[in-house]
Amino acid sequence: MITMVMNMNSNFNIGNRLQTLRTGLGLSQEQIALRAGITTTYYGQVERNLKNPTIQVIEKICDAMNISLEDFFHSEAIGHDYDQLTEKILLLLRSCTDLEKTTIYNIILQIQLLQNNK
Repeated sequence: MITMVMNMNSNFNIGNRLQTLRTGLGLSQEQIALRAGITTTYYGQVERNLKNPTIQVIEKICDAMNISLEDFFHSEAIGHDYDQLTEKILLLLRSCTDLEKTTIYNIILQIQLLQNNK
């Protein structure tokens, strides 16, 4: 069951979200379409907001990207508006173990310390 809290004044842009996720994963429209079992043309139209997919199609696309429907709607639904680079980083971190995430976090802290000491 998906639980979402959405601001009724905001619009969730499915096409933009798909493009952000897809490019963050480094995949082409064709790769996603093939994995989802839909045509590349249709996927491209969905991403450009020319077609409105059913929830079943969105679920197939999410499966192709190896993300849950909840994750698909989560970021923008609760008001996070990450830039594309941050989205890409978050997507990469999803597949990391907790130990790897801790290591990455410590590396980022060290980089910040080095930059602050310049």
